[in-house]
Amino acid sequence: MSTPPARPKRSARRRSSARNRAELAAFRAAAAALSALPRSASDAASRALGRWVLSALPRRRTILRRNLETAFPEAGAAEIDALARGSAEALGVSLAEFLEVASLSGEEIRRRIEVEGEENLRAARALRRGVFLLSAHLGGWELGAIRAGMLGEPIAPVVRPLDNPLLERELSRRRTRFGNRPISKRDAARDVLRALRRRETVAILIDQNVLPKEAVFVPFFGRLAATTPALARFQIATGAPVVPVFTWPRGGGRYRLIFESPIYAEEFQADPDRDAAVRRATARYMAVTEAAIRKEPSAWLWAHDRWRTRPPEPVGPET
Repeated sequence: MSTPPARPKRSARRRSSARNRAELAAFRAAAAALSALPRSASDAASRALGRWVLSALPRRRTILRRNLETAFPEAGAAEIDALARGSAEALGVSLAEFLEVASLSGEEIRRRIEVEGEENLRAARALRRGVFLLSAHLGGWELGAIRAGMLGEPIAPVVRPLDNPLLERELSRRRTRFGNRPISKRDAARDVLRALRRRETVAILIDQNVLPKEAVFVPFFGRLAATTPALARFQIATGAPVVPVFTWPRGGGRYRLIFESPIYAEEFQADPDRDAAVRRATARYMAVTEAAIRKEPSAWLWAHDRWRTRPPEPVGPET
């Protein structure tokens, strides 16, 4: 009996050009409106926008509260409410302030974003193996990447392209104004390795959920979280150090970019079990990320369904 032909995969629904143009126009209008406001009014408007977005998306609101309640079981309802509101407002503020990049000079960005721990970045670069920057969707992560690219040489942040190509070009223009060279997440491996061979600095955020086939499961806020092993595999294969870096909000459009002590590849390369080494390295990255989030929980993107992918059920003994 012949095998029936494979059913073609369902293609993603195509976006209309009218929708793409409308989204771009709305984006530009919002950026122009916020830039025309005084700092205090812009800050208030962006916080209100964050609260409104959360109220308009009940599923995201449910995810946010569930995540906070599980991560902080000792917190009461009032504290969870405050953290949820703070997380929504922080997202609105960070996005609004990223929109300002198009109108800021390099000197203005340097004044707004202080840098601490730059010696950790210099020490990692001195090894001449390339460098990974490990960060998270915390505080002003987009602004932090731009500021980091002003320290000695531009960086290559790995980014997920937007579905709207017009909006993607608009964001790319802001991201690349001062020399950064984003790498598309869709085909990142080749470009990441090329950047490391050129001894460049690559920034990666690994704090979001991934599909089961792409994941290793490591602890994160007391639960196993599906996490990409890509950074660990890159580090073990290339010997490039990983420097954790986070962009902390200080209010009034100001931030503090802090580079922490490097994590060196030798810590994992000696393990003959490569899979175990990858899992251990990934767990180390997420432990550093969790410690950062705990310093200022409302600054993290709790509305993301971080634990959506469940770990596989253990296989019991055969009967």
